Amino acid sequence: MCGDHKLFPHHFKSIDYDWQPQSDLLEGTFLYPLFGASGTDVDALVEYIYRSLVPYCLPREEVRRITEKAYNDQDMNAFISLGDRARELFVRTSGAAKSGGEAGELILYLILEALVKAPLLVSKMSLKTNSNMHVHGRDGVHVRYCPKLKGLVLHLGEAKLHKQLSKGIDDAIDSITQYLGDRALRAREVSIIHTHMDLAGLDPDAEVHLREMLNPYAMPRPPRREIHTCLIGFNYPAYDKVAGPSSEEVEAAFREQYEKRAKEIAEQIREKAGKNLSPPNNLQFFVMPFPDIELFRTTFAQKIGGKK
Repeated sequence: MCGDHKLFPHHFKSIDYDWQPQSDLLEGTFLYPLFGASGTDVDALVEYIYRSLVPYCLPREEVRRITEKAYNDQDMNAFISLGDRARELFVRTSGAAKSGGEAGELILYLILEALVKAPLLVSKMSLKTNSNMHVHGRDGVHVRYCPKLKGLVLHLGEAKLHKQLSKGIDDAIDSITQYLGDRALRAREVSIIHTHMDLAGLDPDAEVHLREMLNPYAMPRPPRREIHTCLIGFNYPAYDKVAGPSSEEVEAAFREQYEKRAKEIAEQIREKAGKNLSPPNNLQFFVMPFPDIELFRTTFAQKIGGKK
């Protein structure tokens, strides 16, 4: 069900960090964007995530049907129209042309599909065109089979891009806390998932299990396993403090600084989560520093046709 994300490693890299103490309830990965000849290549990153608009915004079955017909009819206009529709939908429903605000959600989508191997379950963008439908809730809903748990797991996404790391962590934890404390919000989220699941390509047995897991009237109902998966993007001054004669040496110097900072970031997340969320809530964090969050937002907004 996951798309082809073979280019993901060329745009996102990670550092090795062992979260301690190890916990099944809290884990994290430290990412950073691709380095180019003169530092982080923001333009290349924006181009890459822009290409994910179609699978992010439009249901898989619709994309499959249109692309198959386009191939059979040798109609290139159909491919172009598909991309245009996804872009227009994204801009119209998110206001992203003005703020670039949902670029973080696209990155989270790519992380969950490419790294976690959890395909998108609900395309909320396609639902937001209905003015009578309230689709506020998680920034992304993905699903995967977990061999360890021997069952399906829902990944409920949160994407936070802030200049300050602490603000991003606070907002993510606060959003999860609000979700867990609001029964009506949780019920509405489950209803949206159950009604609008994009199951194209899903194994039939997994589909049956998933429907039973989300059906509030099923008795007995299989346990619903959820992992709150958060992307935290923030401004990181270390980008301005590393130098070298080649991009490889600059990146190596950056990684050294980032690896030192990772321990502090992990402690911040652990402390905030421990104070506000009681076990057994499963949390998964992807941390990603940027040289300039505002520049990234602006570049993305310009790419999709904004005037920022």
